[in-house]
Amino acid sequence: VTCPALDVPAHGAVNCSHPSEQLTWGTTCEFSCEEGFTLTGAATLQCGSSGAWDRQQPQCAAVTCPALDVPAHGAVNCSHPSEQLTWGTTCEFSCEEGFTLTGAATLQCGSSGAWDRQQPQCAVTQCEALSSPEKGSMDCSHGAGMFTYNTSCHFSCLEGWNLNGSRVLECSPSGNWSASLPTCEASDQASYISVGIAATSASLLSTASFLLWLARRF
Repeated sequence: VTCPALDVPAHGAVNCSHPSEQLTWGTTCEFSCEEGFTLTGAATLQCGSSGAWDRQQPQCAAVTCPALDVPAHGAVNCSHPSEQLTWGTTCEFSCEEGFTLTGAATLQCGSSGAWDRQQPQCAVTQCEALSSPEKGSMDCSHGAGMFTYNTSCHFSCLEGWNLNGSRVLECSPSGNWSASLPTCEASDQASYISVGIAATSASLLSTASFLLWLARRF
């Protein structure tokens, strides 16, 4: 008794215990697949005494990786359509302006059906922390301590002090402030008052010293 010849599955191979022209009762045939393909069905078939194989012939199906999520404030572009993420497929990630990619920019589908890296995320760009200038104050649009992309900080000085520099600083997409941190400098009027107070103090000190000298003399 012989069984009918078996077809070699696409992207696979078959190895029998007897030559293909002698597929007699008791012959066993083992199936395998190329890298990136998985066997669907029984891996081993046996020729029965009735001249029929004991199972259906298996096939080799392409390995697929799970679908990827589009990161918030980002995008993903794959070399194959989303429903055909087979072995060897590469996917590239990118972020919107003002956001930075954290993780690998490119992922590849492996022969085991898993991506070779963790999926990346898009994090908002951070600028260097700012502090209020001496004799001044700062008010930021995103609140205290939130120096992220699109944050604008407004600066002002106390009465009698002038702002030296930009009144408004903005956090750019590259993570840099639009200008240097401003400072508060004394106004001319305040300087004149300070000089006058200093001169008056010096004059009073001289008068007191003269009166003390007279008291000691007489």
